[in-house]
Amino acid sequence: DGYSGSDMAALCREAAMGPCRDPGFEAALLSGVHSSEMRPIRLSDFEDALGAIRASVGPGELAAFEEWNRNFGSFQSQAAKRQAMGGVSGGGGST
Repeated sequence: DGYSGSDMAALCREAAMGPCRDPGFEAALLSGVHSSEMRPIRLSDFEDALGAIRASVGPGELAAFEEWNRNFGSFQSQAAKRQAMGGVSGGGGST
């Protein structure tokens, strides 16, 4: 959907602020409420965050990345990797 890794991190940070924006949060904080007593982050916090954080990767950039990944990116399977490497073993590790 055009969200970069940085965009996703910003989206999560924004959603995490949701409980802090609840009415009464400041008063509770000043009265010494422990962080474990705060409400958890909800789906609605992420929905609100989507309204504040916009995707930064345009369709042209996404197409260019997909083309690069087809040419130089990760292998789709271990069999494809072995074939591309001419049947050379990867050294015994499981990746």
